[in-house]
Amino acid sequence: MTRALTKQEYLNKFEPSKRRDALNEALEIRKFEIGLYWQRATYFWAFIAAAFGGYFVIQDTSKSPSETNLSYVVLCLGFIFSLGWYFVNRGSKAWQQNWEHHVDLLEEEKIGPLYKTVLADGKYKALHFWDAYPFSPSKINQLLSLFVCAVWLVLIGNVWLRDWPNVFVQSVFVYVMSVLTYIASVILCWSGRSDIEDRQYILRP
Repeated sequence: MTRALTKQEYLNKFEPSKRRDALNEALEIRKFEIGLYWQRATYFWAFIAAAFGGYFVIQDTSKSPSETNLSYVVLCLGFIFSLGWYFVNRGSKAWQQNWEHHVDLLEEEKIGPLYKTVLADGKYKALHFWDAYPFSPSKINQLLSLFVCAVWLVLIGNVWLRDWPNVFVQSVFVYVMSVLTYIASVILCWSGRSDIEDRQYILRP
């Protein structure tokens, strides 16, 4: 069950002598989570790029029904892995933010508001393409993964539009793979969630 805490109630959970250790631990785990985030992104990018390459190679050379079915398998796998990548991105960001919140609360007493203070030498301007701008790499990664999911869905939809209404008659395989892909998507969405209700706190003013 989610519980609410004030900032002081949160700090009271740590003995004063151990708060610096808690801060250092939170910083280390945050750093570790960021490293894992980009390792996972590299893994998914590699598989999805291979899936795209495999799909277009099969499309260029496919002549038999078995090769056509194989290309549909690649489409379904590409979509599922892209959807998984999107969910992993969101999950990784949630845990990263968790440790950032810990740092925000613990740092002020020990080292001051270092992490929560952002210094800039001027006002960022979005249209200054040659200058810095505070884009979020993790948000961009999430949007890219969502876009890739949409591309796979368009390619899957193209198969159905191209072969409709004979897709059910000519290829039961396509129908079965579509059902399995839908079931896998639902399982990823509902069963892939972390069970944090018993440990979750909401910070209140």
